[in-house]
Amino acid sequence: MSSETGIDTARLGRTLVLIGFVTAVFLLLAVNRLEGTVFRIGVVTIGTVASVTGIVGPLVAASTYA
Repeated sequence: MSSETGIDTARLGRTLVLIGFVTAVFLLLAVNRLEGTVFRIGVVTIGTVASVTGIVGPLVAASTYA
């Protein structure tokens, strides 16, 4: 953590990279394991969880701002 005020960009970057990596792994597993309608539902679910987690990422990075 730095002594500067503002969003910790390094923490935000690490969080977003981690979210992207985990999402990619889960999508690759879904492609290999699921078929048809279940595949579509799985991809939408994985994408939704990734989006919500991505929205929370800046809040975690901004927690040092207070």
